[in-house]
Amino acid sequence: MKIWKIIAIVLAIVVVVIAVLFYLNSKPLLKNQAEMQIFKIVENSLNEKQSIDAMMLYVDAPQKGLSIKHAVGSANGKMVDTNTPFHVASVGKLFTATLIGHLIDQEQLQLDDPIHLYLDDDMITDLFVYEDVDYKDQITIQQLLSHTSGIADYFAKEDNGLVETIYQSPDTFYTPQDLVQYTQKHQSAYFSPGEGYHYSDTGYILLGLIIESVSGKPFHEMLHEVIFDPLQMDDTYLMLYSEPKNGKQPIVEIWIDGHEVSQNQSVSIDWAGGGVISTLDDLAVYIRALYQGHIISQDTLTTLNQFDYEFMPGIAYGNGFMQMQFEKFFPTLGFLPKMTGHMGILGTQLFYDKETDMVYVSSFGSSDATSASVQAMIQILSTIYRVE
Repeated sequence: MKIWKIIAIVLAIVVVVIAVLFYLNSKPLLKNQAEMQIFKIVENSLNEKQSIDAMMLYVDAPQKGLSIKHAVGSANGKMVDTNTPFHVASVGKLFTATLIGHLIDQEQLQLDDPIHLYLDDDMITDLFVYEDVDYKDQITIQQLLSHTSGIADYFAKEDNGLVETIYQSPDTFYTPQDLVQYTQKHQSAYFSPGEGYHYSDTGYILLGLIIESVSGKPFHEMLHEVIFDPLQMDDTYLMLYSEPKNGKQPIVEIWIDGHEVSQNQSVSIDWAGGGVISTLDDLAVYIRALYQGHIISQDTLTTLNQFDYEFMPGIAYGNGFMQMQFEKFFPTLGFLPKMTGHMGILGTQLFYDKETDMVYVSSFGSSDATSASVQAMIQILSTIYRVE
């Protein structure tokens, strides 16, 4: 059974419980009561999972007069605080999608462009073969962004991927080309382009290479030039590729399948699929600036935010963006906003509600915490929406 199917089953059970508890305890709260409940949710999330050493949360809800930053637990022998940097995992796909949006605004590419315009033939050969037909010349940038190209995922266990090598081969440094070649040699496409949905980090590695091809600059330089530097995200950088302006600080530990890997060269496996290190504050600055039109145009952002696909029941997918549709978890949760952003395998989340200007950022630091992070998000947002 695929990991996301397992997560879906777990979430279905969890959400029913949360919905019932919310129904039984739905009286209004004062702000200080809500803050105390949110602190308790964070601390319970840490205590209930032995695989989680630290949890960090930032939620800013201006309409409710609430702004909460909280960090509990330890990393590298020290207590974490709200300024501790952490690995954002697949939240980094937002940055890759944003760079594609920037190049669209610069009229250097279009979403429906075939990727063979920007990548050498040997880079895309054997990636999109389905039922003995190679669709490499038909794959578009939009299909890579939306995970609808059919390409396999070099990262995922269910695709015979490389995730276990992160802790089994800690000294291995993966180049983007290495990752693409793994899919070429060891994996097969799932469907012909546009005929399904299959989440794929391989597709995002190709997007990073397209960004380099079009811009003529390394992917990490584009991240800093277009996003990090203009927004003064001075603690944010691409792990193993660049440096933050404020200098590197120890990061929250990264736990994959019970193995701590934050010092491993093998963490290079992420790159354009999610290899960014950041902080609660920097991520909050980014998501607000993005939706306020300070990085890419509103027209381009609207195009990227077309949620036509299903990541899993309750989470829709667009072009590099997720949307939480809580009512599809359980109808009782329909009062919650459709938060837009992305989540990652380490219990990392970055979401925004434009209508209320609410920002939600979290990090659990463990691959065992994906469902726990969604559970906590539902509990925390439900608490916020009970504030008078």
